[in-house]
Amino acid sequence: MPYSYSRSFPWMLVPALLAVAVLGCSQSSQQERIIPLKASASLLEARALLENYANGSPVTSEADSFDVLVEGVRKEDPKAANTLSEVFKKIKENPGARKGIAKKALKELPEAEPRPPAGNQYPTEEESSSEE
Repeated sequence: MPYSYSRSFPWMLVPALLAVAVLGCSQSSQQERIIPLKASASLLEARALLENYANGSPVTSEADSFDVLVEGVRKEDPKAANTLSEVFKKIKENPGARKGIAKKALKELPEAEPRPPAGNQYPTEEESSSEE
């Protein structure tokens, strides 16, 4: 009787498929990933606003959105939101003292992630030749 692939072929694949499944899903093949947390967009916006006030910018219509900004920060960092709430309240009550209030608040708030430079991220030919 001639040898038939149809009977023996599927049975030869089963051990190979099991070996691939077991080896491919083992713990040692998985790598731990650490994803750094970044400051929330609301906190970045609040810090930018306070930096502007610290540099002497006047309080304008953005004061109407202070509460919305604080609530956005509250979702990520309740402590920072409480600080911002007090700071914005003081700035609304005394806009003339905004510069000092903002400078003090920036020291109390968590640091924001550094922003990437605007424009091209790669050095130009002139910049790369001057570094050598």
